[in-house]
Amino acid sequence: MSRLLKLLLIGAIVFSMASMAEAKKITIKAVTAWPKSVWEVGNFNKFMEMVKENVEKKYPGELEIQYLGGPEVIPNQEQVEAARMGVVDMVFTTDGYYVSAVPEINALSVSMLDGWEEREKGVNAFLDKLHREKINCVYLGRLGHNLPFTIYLMKSAKGLEDLKGLKIRCSPTLIGFLKKIGANPVVIPPPEVYTALERGVVDGFTWPGGLIKDWGWDKMTKYVVQPGVYNGANVIVLNQKKWEEMPEPLQKLLIETLDQAARFAKQRSLDLLGKEKESLKAMGVQYLELSPAEAKVLTDAAYSALWDVILEKSPVNGAKLREMVTR
Repeated sequence: MSRLLKLLLIGAIVFSMASMAEAKKITIKAVTAWPKSVWEVGNFNKFMEMVKENVEKKYPGELEIQYLGGPEVIPNQEQVEAARMGVVDMVFTTDGYYVSAVPEINALSVSMLDGWEEREKGVNAFLDKLHREKINCVYLGRLGHNLPFTIYLMKSAKGLEDLKGLKIRCSPTLIGFLKKIGANPVVIPPPEVYTALERGVVDGFTWPGGLIKDWGWDKMTKYVVQPGVYNGANVIVLNQKKWEEMPEPLQKLLIETLDQAARFAKQRSLDLLGKEKESLKAMGVQYLELSPAEAKVLTDAAYSALWDVILEKSPVNGAKLREMVTR
């Protein structure tokens, strides 16, 4: 064999090996239900950071999450459908944005468990099965909780009676709850809430505690009703085909990293709630602490309303989940 032929052969082998190494890398295209600047996305950013660190330690060059953006890329209520079709691979979203496709996901809002506890108790495995069947996606788990949905008002209130008849902006998840306490729910996308408050279209809004400053709604708030209800369910879903392309060690890494990030998110939430209360009180916002009796009426209305919806849409799966997520 001539020297030139040997060199060409060696070059071909090296190129082939390099191509194989390049093909081995998996890139996950991800979107979030909220803009990058919004607080919730900070949890997802931390998750991506942790994934990068863990990949570099264990499987360098084999996995990358490529963040494409938020609702400016794909409207938030269309993102899970985009993942189902493979337009994107990963979505960080909340249960209310795709509950029509997977009604059982609402059970996370009334779950009494932390995300990693849900995995230990089989909740994640059960939801994963439903996600694969209904939307061709893997349910990776919950990332971001411990921020209860809270009622913020532009009008004064001294008790539950004062909430009756008020127009309250909400997501679809909270419609039943607000009706049960006599308020009038109004579903408005987050980017339109400020204008709705400014024009008096609504008298207040519901949103996870600690997060209203991102939207400027703190400037419109006069009263905060306590206690909050539900357990904000922000989750990550992943296109099933993309998931199956990944070797098992990388799948395991993503799951372990999610639970690692969830613990970070919990502490971040608790810190945020304290800071918000301090900040709003300094602005003159008043906190309405309901009496124990009224607080029970409020929370019972919230939990029963959502379980009613879940059980109506999915009697068998809903009942199973209720048993799994209730302490």
